[in-house]
Amino acid sequence: MKNLTSLIAVLAIAALTVSAALSEIEQMKADLIGHTMGGREKTWKFQSTDQIKQLVIKSRVEDGRRQVCLLALQLQATNATERYAAEAKVEYWRTPTGWKVDHVGLLSLKKME
Repeated sequence: MKNLTSLIAVLAIAALTVSAALSEIEQMKADLIGHTMGGREKTWKFQSTDQIKQLVIKSRVEDGRRQVCLLALQLQATNATERYAAEAKVEYWRTPTGWKVDHVGLLSLKKME
């Protein structure tokens, strides 16, 4: 019975950890909406979280007031069949109300085959 209780506790902690990570990803997707990355030749404007098919945080550096995240993304425009693989650098600044996106830099954008 003690082993079963320990197993249930471990599973509950694991579920909370996964849930927190998923909500962090969903929050990051929401943070990107309205931002544009890229320039003249390659540009992506985030208009909906549905366009972000996958988001992976590759790295994160934080110094207390500023946070820089490197992301791997799979993107698909609304009503389009093509998907794109992208890498982006997202800079956040801490504000009195929480972290806010300051800049989204496009590192690469390639059509997936």
